Amino acid sequence: MSLHAIILDGLLGIAVLACWTGVVGMLRMRHATQALHYLSFPASLGIGAVTAAVFLENGFGAAGLKTLLIGLVLLAINSVVTHASARAIRTRQLGHWEPLAGDAVEWLTPPPPPEQQP
Repeated sequence: MSLHAIILDGLLGIAVLACWTGVVGMLRMRHATQALHYLSFPASLGIGAVTAAVFLENGFGAAGLKTLLIGLVLLAINSVVTHASARAIRTRQLGHWEPLAGDAVEWLTPPPPPEQQP
């Protein structure tokens, strides 16, 4: 087996490992919003490894440049899709997405004024 094939298999193995790590992480989380954090691992490391493998195999040809473009688009929209999904989850659970005064979100509660602190 040549060094080229070993590196190619290693890059594809990294992509598969990143995807499986994301899946296992998502399954272990209790809440859907926590599971969303594990989508970034395959979307960043996985697509980076696949793009590197395609470049190693084909060079700077059409396939390599298309793969690079797809990888950049995935990196760019990953945070947007994650944010939209979290907003949809919140809307489904609470009926609204904006934080309201009665919501049980700890970081939305302002600290008490200094004179009321013990």
